Amino acid sequence: MKEFFKHSLIRRIFTKKTLSILVVFIFLAIIFYIPILRLLNTAFTDTEGHITLEYFKSIFTRSYNLRVISFTFKEAFLSALVTLLLGLPGAYIVSHFDFKGKSFLLSLTTVPFVLPPLLVALGFILLFGSNGLVNRILMSGFGLKEPLTILYSFAGIIMVHAFYNFPVIVRIVGAQWEGISEKYTFAARSLGANPIQTFFRVTLPLILPAIISSFSIVFLFCFLSFAIILTIGGASYATLEVSIYTYFTMFSDFKTGSALAIFQGLFSLFVVYIYLKVGNLFKTGALQRTFSEKEKLISSKPRFFLSMLYFIVVLILIIAPTLVVILYAFLNPFTLSPTLENFKELFSGRYNFLFGVSPARVFLNSMLFAVATIIVSNVLSLIIGFSVKGDFKAKNALLTLLMLPLAISPITIALSYVISFRAPVNLLNSPFAILFAHILASFPFALRTIMPVIETTSDSFVYAARSLGLSGFRSFIKVELNLIKPSLIASSTFIFAISLGEFGATFMLYRPQYTTLTVALYRLLSGRHYGPAAAIGGIFVIFNIIVFFIIDRLARNR
Repeated sequence: MKEFFKHSLIRRIFTKKTLSILVVFIFLAIIFYIPILRLLNTAFTDTEGHITLEYFKSIFTRSYNLRVISFTFKEAFLSALVTLLLGLPGAYIVSHFDFKGKSFLLSLTTVPFVLPPLLVALGFILLFGSNGLVNRILMSGFGLKEPLTILYSFAGIIMVHAFYNFPVIVRIVGAQWEGISEKYTFAARSLGANPIQTFFRVTLPLILPAIISSFSIVFLFCFLSFAIILTIGGASYATLEVSIYTYFTMFSDFKTGSALAIFQGLFSLFVVYIYLKVGNLFKTGALQRTFSEKEKLISSKPRFFLSMLYFIVVLILIIAPTLVVILYAFLNPFTLSPTLENFKELFSGRYNFLFGVSPARVFLNSMLFAVATIIVSNVLSLIIGFSVKGDFKAKNALLTLLMLPLAISPITIALSYVISFRAPVNLLNSPFAILFAHILASFPFALRTIMPVIETTSDSFVYAARSLGLSGFRSFIKVELNLIKPSLIASSTFIFAISLGEFGATFMLYRPQYTTLTVALYRLLSGRHYGPAAAIGGIFVIFNIIVFFIIDRLARNR
């Protein structure tokens, strides 16, 4: 009898877990898997529904498509390479030396990574544009008659991408470099190797997995770049992402656009595979982390001087574009005199024709989308986290399927919605299409934040609560949720930032009544209304800085 009840309980739990996972997958099937399959069908069928490779072949036969593919690979590779070269000295400094303000500097340099790409573009326009702060200083202070062309060029795109992705190199490579035990370098030096030989024969092979891994992820971010290319590059520097958008909006060519999206998605999956494959070397490597005291940066004057020069470059390229947005929010864009007119002008109703709604409605839309995304993404993550906790068959395959949206760009998601959500129910005129896109952008991050905490939380607390008479629901609310509360807060703040800054899919799917902050910001940038744009950007920057420091503090505490 006892065995019967035991097996009955196991079957009941298994059924609940299976049903819970099934509900999540049905929801994801509606908002992701089925639309992507419809996109595949569009790319590989003609107008009469017959299977064809004509549109996929056109990717490699049309001169425009070949030029776009070539440029996309070129800009992504060079952007990742420049980012790597810029980030390696920073990774070396933070991993080998101690100095005052190190933790704060690390946190501050990572802030741009949680900013919307459109806001990054605004910062560079205000700083390095033809009428930007740098050109104003050069023209007034050094007598230049013509402004320098820094942005709106190939070099400008690479510079902005390097700014945006610099923290990835510093964090990933720096963490790996810091974990190398001194015994390897001591052994090499004792055998007669000089510092250069020691680096190339000992240190470099040990940090190579981190270099390849970080380079791959930066390459992917640049490969899928949309907002930065759209604002800094324009039509003459179109990438695959911009071209997919162009085929849809300008030519209404869903077939070729879908074929390009499939090609882009397949290559993105290949890069993600490399990233994950190389990432396994972190776990299987022979590094032995040491906790010996680091040398003080100030102990060597030449090293300190070179480090300061490096930090000045970082300050200009990484921090200045962020700070200048806040600065310009409180300055007259023409006279640079202090003013609050930008905020007054933004909320005066003057730009309602650009937004389609009032500024208050724009803020409300963004807040509602963000709050709804937080609720849905966290609930889905909690369901999956508790359902697969412990030994669960096919857990890795299941998580791979759940992480798949990370490899599909927002523009591709939006295009699949345009194809799929027009019938039998037209969701394109509703807010749900935008909400679903925001959920897909944030859910994988929420799952990655919450699930490890659920996995490592002991069940003994729950058993104790149940033995004291708490029901399953009350023990979940009072015990389990309390145990994972820090990760839920981190997840919620991260999701809020992602939803608030999402632009690509929102721009393709929005209707005027659902205009968000990023769409409003792009409208202002397109019309060169830099004052009100800086006002929106200043609000964005301040909020994202607060969000990041909350996430960073919670991560350290955990």
